[in-house]
Amino acid sequence: MNRPRIFLPLAVLIVLFVLFNGTFLQNARVFYDEIGWVGANAEGSAADKLETLIDRWEADAASNLLYKEELVELDGLAARVLYKHFVRDTDYSYSVVKDNHGWLQFITFAAKPRPIVQNIAEYQALGYPLVYVQPTTKFIEGYTEFPATLNDQTAANAAQTKELLLAAGVPYLDLRELAEEQQLDKEQLFYRTDHHWRVETAFWAVGQTVDYLNGQLGFNIDADGFYRDIENWEQTTWQQNFLGSQGRRVGRFYGGLDDFTLLTPAFETDLQVVIDDYDGEGQITREGSFNDVLLDWDMLNDEDVYTNRYGAYWGADYPTVLADNRQNEDGPTVLIVKDSYSLPYGAFLATMVDKLYMVDLRYYDLANLAGYIEEIKPDVILIMYS
Repeated sequence: MNRPRIFLPLAVLIVLFVLFNGTFLQNARVFYDEIGWVGANAEGSAADKLETLIDRWEADAASNLLYKEELVELDGLAARVLYKHFVRDTDYSYSVVKDNHGWLQFITFAAKPRPIVQNIAEYQALGYPLVYVQPTTKFIEGYTEFPATLNDQTAANAAQTKELLLAAGVPYLDLRELAEEQQLDKEQLFYRTDHHWRVETAFWAVGQTVDYLNGQLGFNIDADGFYRDIENWEQTTWQQNFLGSQGRRVGRFYGGLDDFTLLTPAFETDLQVVIDDYDGEGQITREGSFNDVLLDWDMLNDEDVYTNRYGAYWGADYPTVLADNRQNEDGPTVLIVKDSYSLPYGAFLATMVDKLYMVDLRYYDLANLAGYIEEIKPDVILIMYS
């Protein structure tokens, strides 16, 4: 490529990003200061000067974050114009791949089963029913294709975990297989720009889990199917206003934006939520309706597309959470050992049981889990990792 020839269009793009950025007054001053410095001090061709300008701009962004989103957007736009299917991140594990369906993906590398799975016998010995729930995965074997030079290990990792659990006699609910059997629309399972399943997919997954617990383990959760009927939930959709975890790495111009649909009860709810906050605030207690205690409305109402709307359920991942459903005192106590896939999943399930506990081992010491289980005495333990 003749690098000097791209100086003008790239320079124009940079100027446009500055001029149309909402922080114009801050950005324009520093931007023009940098242009002045480069003009007075940088040597070499126009392309060399452009590189120097961008390097200094990146340094400014790293120090004061004035240009972080603009740089991401600029890089993503260039990648799209050049038809790139792989955008490398400074943290290679967060590099973004555009698959054959135009979805953005992270590459999953080979990994051993999680420690809780490797030591599953310890938790079986506690005597509480235990089910492993395998969510649907964004990399769908036989459907998703990556560039030939990239090799994803999602299916291999899941197979290794499944083999270990089945050998140990752990009930295994494979939502991937159920999605295939029920011929769910693969295009609607995940956000195109986020690694999470859609809120609607999480709702479906709760229904499949309850069916399994009732049919295989003799529970009687939501016996008449009222809470699993999506017609009994309000659906509110924000169109083209969500840039997911993968999209935030490459900007809206590379992979587009997603619609985001919020599901909330169209029925009365009364919950007490107790959160163990890892930010040093101790326990947080909330009481009220589902909408009042389980949703972060600031995340939903923020007009910035970079806001993580998926995290509006519960507001964040926490070490431990308890949702006490005061309208279902005769229901079971359920513990979910989780990652972020369980944010909407757990919120929906909380309306169907008496007490829902969630433990996130990214923030909670696994060495304390057995004691925690003995303390809360769940009727069933669900282990679910994406």
